[in-house]
Amino acid sequence: MDAVKEKIKELFFKNVYGLSPNIEGYDKKHAGAKGHWLEKKLGKTPDASNEADFWGYECKNFTSNKTTWGDWSANEYIFDKNNEFQIPRDKFIKLFGKPNQAKKNRCSWSGQPVPDSPNKYTLFGQIMSIDESLNISITYSFEKDQRDNKFDLMPKEFHTNNLLLAKWYGYERNNNSKKTALETKISKKFNQKGWFKCLMKNNTYNEIAFGKPINFEFWMNYVEKGDIFFDSGMYQGNNRNYSQWRSINSFWEELIEERYTKAI
Repeated sequence: MDAVKEKIKELFFKNVYGLSPNIEGYDKKHAGAKGHWLEKKLGKTPDASNEADFWGYECKNFTSNKTTWGDWSANEYIFDKNNEFQIPRDKFIKLFGKPNQAKKNRCSWSGQPVPDSPNKYTLFGQIMSIDESLNISITYSFEKDQRDNKFDLMPKEFHTNNLLLAKWYGYERNNNSKKTALETKISKKFNQKGWFKCLMKNNTYNEIAFGKPINFEFWMNYVEKGDIFFDSGMYQGNNRNYSQWRSINSFWEELIEERYTKAI
């Protein structure tokens, strides 16, 4: 018997089952408010740690459509201070992102410009690729950029192909940056004891589900297939990169191994 799993189940059915999230006193504009409420009900102080939440198990909350694996920025960006192009982050977002008319033309590197899975160019000339060492790169090619204003918008130094915009190192042994590689991020969060998800029906928690540990190679296999995708939310005026890696909930459902709908 897994004593930790039994403890998590006990906490869920004692403190969460049958309830709806109560986020009074939380920042309601914060997307993670309900998750913080859940973690507190399960006995944990919310934090931004990149390690499994509960004694080796990673906790995931109910969502309506897609669930986040992690908010993991690239190890390298073209706007890094030590990059040869010396391009400010704000200018990067303007050149390689898209203005939002609803936000007074504030630009973001999200949605249409940014590839979410490998081997397909966006209309903005950007593509994601995975090399033999399982490093993930997003590159830009001027000849693939279909924007009508690209000659006016893009400086001549970017009238080139295969320009590296962002890179995530796969294995730690190949990592040339100060940030951890994806291998470490996945291992710490998902490859300890596994993960669990608290599920709802009619806005009420009614089920807890568990999945087995997930290693880096398993995770990357589904990045290559597109089941795990990059959902960038970077925008001007905010220093946070919002580099979310996500899957739709039907994929998470396929990974579930055990379900519990009432205390035993």
